[in-house]
Amino acid sequence: MSYTSLLPLLKKTGSPLSPEDFQARVNVVFHDFESDHYDSMHDDMWESLQEQINLLVSDWLAYETPSQKLRLVDIGCGTGLSSQLLLQSPLGNYIEEVTLVDTSSKMLEHAKEKAQNWGKKTTYINGYLSDITESYDIVLICSVLHHIPDLKLFLEQVSTILKPQGVFMHLQDPNGDYLNDPIYKERLSKYQAIQTETAKKTLKDLIPNQWIHFVNRMLGRKNYIDLINDQLLAEQVIRKRMSADEIWSVTDIHVESKINTDNTGISFDFLQRELTSFTLIKQRAYAFYSVLKSKLPGELKEIEDQLVDQNALNGRNISCLWKKN
Repeated sequence: MSYTSLLPLLKKTGSPLSPEDFQARVNVVFHDFESDHYDSMHDDMWESLQEQINLLVSDWLAYETPSQKLRLVDIGCGTGLSSQLLLQSPLGNYIEEVTLVDTSSKMLEHAKEKAQNWGKKTTYINGYLSDITESYDIVLICSVLHHIPDLKLFLEQVSTILKPQGVFMHLQDPNGDYLNDPIYKERLSKYQAIQTETAKKTLKDLIPNQWIHFVNRMLGRKNYIDLINDQLLAEQVIRKRMSADEIWSVTDIHVESKINTDNTGISFDFLQRELTSFTLIKQRAYAFYSVLKSKLPGELKEIEDQLVDQNALNGRNISCLWKKN
């Protein structure tokens, strides 16, 4: 992925930084401010991700019996949610050591709070994948790949820190091969129709969000998007405020947005081409109606479960389990 998609936004915001430095700094500031709200904003992941992690773990255990005393590294660990859920799975008894890595020091602080209750030796790295000097039995990456501009380099670095016969587990990224699949789009339309039918419109819904945000900011009622802009302005990363959509187009650089409509998610075909020194244990998909199961009405939850059981691959999110040769 090149950084060229960011050039119009750099020009619009008057940023003096290179595209690489701009993306890196916006990403860190965004996640610093999101850290205090992440677990509540993404409460749908607590239930649904445990199920998806358990499925990947069952795939691994059906493939082989792992050795005891495994060393786990969680890249882009965020608040530590994915590591906690993995430790709560049947694989938890096999894991002896955990290393949590994140570029956001604020996210790492929340992860440290969770880790106090894990009963595992835990190490923390506030930095990048390239800062890791040790090797591990498991590399866990959850909701991270779509944030990484240079995925080819990133996957090479994953391979470098993974021991031979080690396992690479990733999940919670947009499924680039099926986002335009006709059946998926039909399901998406059905879910959106249900949402529209059940939504209750208020006067506030008729007012454009940018107007509401402007008035709130003038009254001193700032949301975290406002605070992100304040910080970026103070650091002279930008000279003009960005909208929420513009910020997300920088942080979620592989996700289609109003700003970058050409972005197409994470392609399994791409992963397979790049991970030539790995054997695929299992490819899965979920979020067949575009959202995690915990957000679905009962009738759609049942269909979601059926599609997961069938190992259908045309869900919004992709997850995979790879073994290094």
